[in-house]
Amino acid sequence: MTRRSLIRTLRQSHVERSQAIRDVRLGRATSLCAAKTALPMKSSPSSSRPFARSVILSTATVAFLLAGFASRAADSTPPRPAAPADTSRLAPPYPGCVRVFNGQDFTGWVADASTWSIVDGAMRGVAGTSRLAYTRADYGSFRLIFTARMNPVNGDHLGVLFWGDRPADPAKPKIDLAGWIQFMPPHGSMWSYHPPKHHSLPHEKLVPGSRDFTRWSVTELLCNLEKGTMRAAVDGVEIVRYTHPHASERTDPEKRIVAGTIGMFRHGAGASEYKDIYIEANPKEDKLITVR
Repeated sequence: MTRRSLIRTLRQSHVERSQAIRDVRLGRATSLCAAKTALPMKSSPSSSRPFARSVILSTATVAFLLAGFASRAADSTPPRPAAPADTSRLAPPYPGCVRVFNGQDFTGWVADASTWSIVDGAMRGVAGTSRLAYTRADYGSFRLIFTARMNPVNGDHLGVLFWGDRPADPAKPKIDLAGWIQFMPPHGSMWSYHPPKHHSLPHEKLVPGSRDFTRWSVTELLCNLEKGTMRAAVDGVEIVRYTHPHASERTDPEKRIVAGTIGMFRHGAGASEYKDIYIEANPKEDKLITVR
């Protein structure tokens, strides 16, 4: 190959390399092989060395440009949105407690449809013949945490019943004379349904509870059947303590307390709403975990 031919070939190669680079910038990945085939395959050893170095340099340059543009393209790609969290596997907000009401149906509960329905994730009791939605499981010592309100109030109040007889008829559960202890949030009154007549239950009131029944409030009860004790907190403040005068009695209907169902009360003319219900059976710690 003459010197003039070699110069002409190198110029042509330079033009094709320049075109290849422009193609890469424009996103038209022109094959490097096309540029190579335009060059002669045979030449003298002495004249081919500059050409070989040129081809190697061209290959390295194009590879560098390709890597740079690929990196820029990757940097400019918008990040993918994170996958939504699987909330069904998250730990409950209260250590040791199990969520016993799922907010969608009455799995784990007995609730007569004449009174009880589910509205916006809460069990709602209004009118009908049933005054109680209650757990299928029995509890002696337990921690109960729930959120509740009256909507509307209509002169009524909320209530939680425990340590009484399991109802035989869900449509008309027996309340009076069934041995229930009742706690009424958020104000903190207590009531006994022991025979011969239900009555107000003496208890220790630590601080006055709220009487705003229309506002959602969080209640925690910590009950110990063997000791006959109950501690109650509303919205992070302990407000009531109670000790049953006959803690060890299990048979006398007028005095006994027994392991049994836990019931959410629909008392009178208002509408009671309960949600976010958690229970820890046989609590490991003798303290109120919602108290700030």
